[in-house]
Amino acid sequence: MKKFILRCGFLTVLGTGFSVLAADLETEFINSSAAFSQVATVRSKGVKTIYVSGQVGIRDGEIPDSFAEQIDIVFSNMVVQLKAAGANMTDVIKLTGFIVDMNEERRTAYSESRARYFPADNPPPASTLIGVSGLVIPALQVEVEAIAVIEETNR
Repeated sequence: MKKFILRCGFLTVLGTGFSVLAADLETEFINSSAAFSQVATVRSKGVKTIYVSGQVGIRDGEIPDSFAEQIDIVFSNMVVQLKAAGANMTDVIKLTGFIVDMNEERRTAYSESRARYFPADNPPPASTLIGVSGLVIPALQVEVEAIAVIEETNR
């Protein structure tokens, strides 16, 4: 589903002070359900910013008990959502992770899994990791959202 923003005027994007005409922006929502979209994109002047909703450790309707399995599923799901938007993990500029009952073991497992998905030869994305008391489904132990940016002229 695509939505064009047709209002005239200026819009400040992400508080960066970078202004564009609102008429130059195009949004798209990918892998949407009645509740939310897995991905939302904003295009302007050959650049696409991709917002990936929080990915969780559910595969084929199942939630494994193991934190390590859940975090691997999270990043695997992230790859799928980024691909649907025309991007990959090297395009990610910001990650925000939420870990239930965070401790050293879970933080280490998160970091190890993350390292498998982000090549060492690229700078890592800006990241925030937050300990939380719970997620939307009690069996979930981790959730990660991302922002990626691509130049569409090269794709």
